[in-house]
This record gives sequence, C-alpha cells and structure tokens, in this order.
Amino acid sequence: MPFIGRAHEKRIAEEVIGTSGGAACLFVGAEGIGKSALAREIAEQHGAVVVSASPSERLWPYSGLSALATGLGGERREAVNAVLARGRDWPEHLLAEELSRTLHLVHEQPDVVVVDDLDQMDGASITVLSFVFGRLRGTGLSVVATAGAADGRRDFAGMRHERIGRLSFEETLDLARVVLGSGAALAVLHTVAGFVGGDPGILSRVRLTPCEAAGDDPLPLPLRLADEVPGRRGRTVETFRDPRVAAVMDLLCVGPIFAHDRLRSVASGLGIELNALIDGGLVAVHGELARVADSALRLRHLGSLTADERYRLHDRAAAEHAGEYPATVLWHQSYAEPDGDREPLLVAAVELARSGEPSAAVEFAERAQAGRIDDVARCRLLVELGEALVLEGHVVRGRHYLWRAGTPTDPAVRIRGTLAWSMATAAPDHVLDDLVLRVADETDDPRAVERLLCESARRHLSRGEVGRAHALVVLATERGIAATETTLLARLLEELGADVLLPITIDTGSVRSAPEPDAPIEQALLALHISVLREDYAAVRRGIRSLLDRRPRLAPYWRDQLGCLLVTTEARGGDPIAAREAVDAWRREWVPGRRSEVADTLVLAGAAAVDPLGREVSELVRRGRDLCRREGTTTALPWFAVIEGGCALAEGRFDDAVAALQAAREAVPCDDPSLLRADADLIEALWLSGLRGDARRLLARLEEASQRIPRRWTTLAVARSRAVCRSDHDGAQAFREAAAIGRTDDPPIERVRLRTTRERCLPITERPPARAVPRPGDRGRSLTPQERDVVALVGRGLRNREIAAALFISLRTVELRLTGVYRKLGVSSRVHLVALLHASPAETSGA
Repeated sequence: MPFIGRAHEKRIAEEVIGTSGGAACLFVGAEGIGKSALAREIAEQHGAVVVSASPSERLWPYSGLSALATGLGGERREAVNAVLARGRDWPEHLLAEELSRTLHLVHEQPDVVVVDDLDQMDGASITVLSFVFGRLRGTGLSVVATAGAADGRRDFAGMRHERIGRLSFEETLDLARVVLGSGAALAVLHTVAGFVGGDPGILSRVRLTPCEAAGDDPLPLPLRLADEVPGRRGRTVETFRDPRVAAVMDLLCVGPIFAHDRLRSVASGLGIELNALIDGGLVAVHGELARVADSALRLRHLGSLTADERYRLHDRAAAEHAGEYPATVLWHQSYAEPDGDREPLLVAAVELARSGEPSAAVEFAERAQAGRIDDVARCRLLVELGEALVLEGHVVRGRHYLWRAGTPTDPAVRIRGTLAWSMATAAPDHVLDDLVLRVADETDDPRAVERLLCESARRHLSRGEVGRAHALVVLATERGIAATETTLLARLLEELGADVLLPITIDTGSVRSAPEPDAPIEQALLALHISVLREDYAAVRRGIRSLLDRRPRLAPYWRDQLGCLLVTTEARGGDPIAAREAVDAWRREWVPGRRSEVADTLVLAGAAAVDPLGREVSELVRRGRDLCRREGTTTALPWFAVIEGGCALAEGRFDDAVAALQAAREAVPCDDPSLLRADADLIEALWLSGLRGDARRLLARLEEASQRIPRRWTTLAVARSRAVCRSDHDGAQAFREAAAIGRTDDPPIERVRLRTTRERCLPITERPPARAVPRPGDRGRSLTPQERDVVALVGRGLRNREIAAALFISLRTVELRLTGVYRKLGVSSRVHLVALLHASPAETSGA
C-alpha cells in the first residue's frame, strides 16, 4: 500500500532526527493505522534501517537488543554487540547502564535508527531500551519507534510520545483513489472514504468490482472487505471485554441506524446502561436514531462476524423494529428476501438525507437500487435524494444520484432535478444553460421556471459571468414570469453595471434595509448581496445572524453561502480580525471533502490580503489561478491579479505591482466601478516606479469615473490617489488633507492604506512620528524597540493574542509591554493609545 499523508508525523520525526546530540520519539497507534508504513517512509527519507522484532524470537531474552544492534552502523554496532556478548547473563538494570555508558563513549557521526513495533520485543529488551532511550542526549543516536496502544504501561516514559491519528478525509480520498484505481467515480471515493473513517488498514481491504467503482452498479454497503490476513504476530480483531457490550455492538453494527428507544430497551435487557456506551464514544445518537459512532470500528466488528451470525442479527433487528419502523424492518429483511420491493428503502433514504443522516441515506439508497423498484418512482426519488444531499452540503454525492436518476419524464421532476443540478454544478457553462432553457420550455408553471432561471443566473453571478446572468434575467422578464427574485437579481445587476465582474468585489452607494425575516432564503441572500454592494455592512451582519439563528435550522448549503457572504462583508469592511474569525467560522461549516470553487478561493484570498498576518495570500492566488485554468473560468483571473498587485505594492515591488494591476485593468473595461480601488493602487505603483505622467493621467480618469459612480470608498480612493500625485510638491500637507476626508465609520483598512501610502511616498524627513508623543513628564523615557513593535501591531488593529503570535512571544509578555507603554505615554486604555497613534502632529503636541 502506498504511503499517503502523515505530514504532522514526518515533521515530528524531522525535529527528533535534527537533534544531532541524540533524541528519541515513540509513535503510538492502533493496529492497522499505518505505523509500519510510517516507519518505512521515515527510514527511506533518512537512509536508515527499519528494525523489527521477529515473533519467533520473543521468547529469547535480549533478542530485541540484538535486532537493534543490526540497525546501528560502524563502531556503535561493534560496541553494542560487545556489551551484549559479555552481558547475556547480567541483570537488566546493569546491562541497561552499561549500554547507555557505551553509547556515550563512542565518538562517531550521528546515526538514525527506526524501530517498528517496539512494544512487541521481549520483555527484557523493553526494560533495557526504556532506560537507554530516555538517556540518548550526547550519544549522537536518534531513534524513531512505533508501538501499539500503551494500555497503561509506563515503558519508555523518557521518550517523546506522539499518537498516530487516522488519515484526514482528503488523505483518505487520495489513498482510496490508489486502492480503487483511476476509474473510480468521485462520488464512490467520497462514499468509501466516509465509511472507512480514515483507517488505512480497512481501506486497503476494500474490494469493489470495476462497475461498482465506476458508479454504474450499486455499492455493497457495508463495504465488502477482503479477509484480513493475520499479522506476523497473529493478532485477532479487537473484541469487547464485556460480553454485554459486544452483544449490543453486534446488533448495532449490522445496520446503518437503530431506533434509539429500541436500542435502549435492548441494552437495558442485557443489564447495561446505554448512556455509558454513548459517553464512551461507542454509540452516537442523532434525534431518534442511534448508530455506531466510529464507522471504521463498525466495519472491523462486522468483519469479525460469520455469515450465520449476521443473518441471525438481521432477524433480531427486524423483530426489534417491527411496528413503528417499517423502513428499518425492510432493510434487515432484504438480506433474507433479495427480490422484495425496495421503493420504501429509497423513500427512507430521502427522509434520512433531509434529517441530516447522509451516510445512512447513502446506505439505504444503495441497498434499494440493488433490488426491484419501479423506474418512475426510482427516478423521482433519486432526484429528491440528490437534491437533499446537495442541500446538506454533500454536493459530490448529490450530483452522483442526480446523474443516476437519468432523464425524468415528469416535467415537475425535471424542473426539480435541473434546479438541484444547477445548485450542485461547480462550473455552469453553455451545456447547463441549454438544459435550463430546454426544461423551462417544457413546463407551464411560471414560478418553477422563474426559480430555475434565477438560480442559474445566481450561479453565473458567483463566477463572474454577468452577461449570462443578465440574459437569463431578461428572458424571465420577456416571458412575463418575473417576480420578487427576478426583481432582486435585476437590482443586483443594476448595481454591478453592464460589464462588472464579480459581485463580491464591488462597493456601491446608498444604504438598503435588510431582508424581511420571513423571506425565502434565496431572496434573503440576494437582498443581502445588494446591501453589501451598498456598503451597509452592519445591516448585512444583522441579516446573516438572523438567518443563521432561524428555526428550523437552515440547510448546510445555505449556511455555507451565508458564511461566504460574511467573510466578504468583513474583508470589504476592512476589519482583519473580524475577517479572520469569519473565515474560521465559515470553514467550520464545511462538510468533509468539500471542494473549493474559484469564487470561494477568491473570497479567501481577499480576506487574507487585508490581514497583516495573512501569510497564505500567494498560495491562494496560485490555487485560484489553477482552478481558473482547470475549470475554464477566465473571468476571475483579473481579480487574482489585483490581489497579487496589492501584495507586491505592500512589499515594495513596485514594478511587479504595475505589471499585475495593469494586466487586470486591460482585461476589464475601464468604467468598471469595482476597479476603482485597484486604480488607486496602480496610481501609487506607477508613481513610485517613476511613471508619474501615467499616474496623473490615470488619476484624471479615476476622478471622472468617481463622479459618475459616487460611492464612499471611491471618494477615499480618489483622495488617496490625489495625495500621492501631490506628494512631490505639497508633501505631508497632501496626506493631511486626504486624512481629513475620513470619517469615524470608514473601514479601518482605509486609514491603514493611507498611512502606509504616506510612508512610501514621503521622504523620511517629512514623515510623521511612528509613535505617539509621550506626555511632558515622561518625554525622557522613550519606548523600547520591543514596545514599539507591540504599539505598531496595536495600531493595525490586532488583539493581544494575535500580537503574541506575530512576535513569537507569550500573551503575558504582550500584556506587560502594553502596561509599560500606557505608563510612558500617559494613556489608560487601548482606545486612547489608538487615538494617539492616529492623531495629527498638532493634536499630539497639544495633548
């Protein structure tokens, strides 16, 4: 099996091996988690030997020490072998002390040894090595070892211990692609990755036919596993010590779900408290349904049961659910009656998906499709299942079931399927437009047609394809079906202008109230987008909070849309801390395996660009460009160039900034209002590159455009650009006049931009003081360089914890330095300090 992931573990091994004086680390993990593969990978990277104990030698005392000696090189091996030859009959503590002393006396180049399954050595070797490995400093020997669960043992207490976790979802996808082959469908990979729970040992045993892997045939769920090959130590599958727990888990693992009340009754009849299993992490409960909490544990335990035991458990589970849970009864009976009608199973799959149980829904759906079901009902239910999965955020699986549904004959089902496909498709194109128009022509329901056209237009807008969105809105108007949603889209397009790229990048004028509390989510989102364009950020935040608190809870698909909009709002509002918190909150809503689209990457890059600690801007820009090329979405490329140009300007690479910003400007018509801020950066870059005539000409065009599009931040952009072009003769006065235009409700980032522009454009002798002037009694006590660093970051809006992270100091140190700053400058709060930092020289002198 190939080696996938484990970046964290490899980094720890690098740290240990980089300690040339000698160190040791023990990676602890369960059977099948990939310990041996990790050991081989580390050994290969460092040219070391993997040492492992042979099961046949465990009865021989010190056999593990002999194995370790084979991994050493040169004089160390000879010295250790000499000690072993003399000390075969020595007590363990004497041999341990002699080996440790010998390793310290040998003067040779640093060496690396990798030991696999250290805990499987003989007991005498474990005792000796526990002593030796805890005292490797000064020997030049680095040891990286793996072991199974510690089980409370205190061996190797002197070594650094790290637990090997399971693979992440993305790493599991990569490994599943290797195990199942390149022909495996993406939805199948997602399903398999979800069921194996990141356990590489189970994933390596998954066996699917080519048609199953390609998604043409239903998947065998629970997954079909090859028989486990006994390890070299002859281990068996882990069993539960308490037979009552084992009985409950036997019954629970044969099905994807179990009624919570029935399971509690079963556990009570066995004399065990179900809450104890829940608290212990064995059972998970969601609403009225219970299931095995760990999908990998379920597969392992299920694989340990014989076929007869499974059939017996299916019969008992069906009997337990008789009466109130017909779908679950049918699930279990389907193993004894493979030719029965499976439509109720597919109905149950739709309900499970809508109730937030996507894994159980997929398992029910695959089981249903493996049996007899009416074609018309099958098509309708698969469309409903795909729609439900898309709304739950599982877009890949949702697209898979929409594809398997085929072409519905019912116009209403076709509308529903096309709408779901439009929501799930990452790259709307002419093929999707043709499908939308064809389906719209086949139905007489005006509301359904409007919803379809508007959803497709909204998806086009999210990718910057304003022309296609405009054409769909015009079509809805011409057909006479335009209602509230079409009107909102028309207003949004009006705010954007005829040739504007992306709505998330635009700032526009007057304030508009938040959406109505009971408005449909589609209309509420459009209304919030219009408020963002009109700079009513406070109303947008209130609207998003209200929608997120709505009961019943919004589907994950819409919560994801709101999270993205909040990130955009905070980034455009110029608050780096709020933008960072919004990004974290947004990412917490992502389901495993969620794929970032071009628009998502652009939003993340924009948020990182306003963050002084945003170190991933370049990586996001690179990733966004790759996505643009892969998906054929060229409309977003200029905006990545705008972000790249702004970063180059901030880093002092003025020629690079000019090249990037001019390339973006040439790709977009000059009357695009969203490029006005980029024009301000381009004017500054041209000025600092010596192209002052070009800068003045661009300023004249910017002033003309700002009169046609009078918006608040365009006013600030023009003021900043005028100050740049006057700095050669008016100096600091030009920037004082630009600062006077500012208001207290302006985004903080605008003040930062103006200040950094002033620092770049003015000679050092004309720049204002970098810090506030102390009060007269303390003028002789200047700030230390460390305190000035803290003050500078406070001026950027960072909190104490973020300042500590930026300066690599503790939070307590930041607090102590701020206390000294307050005392020296005569201020009593952070607000007072920020006011001094942003005050004019006249104000500080009079303070």
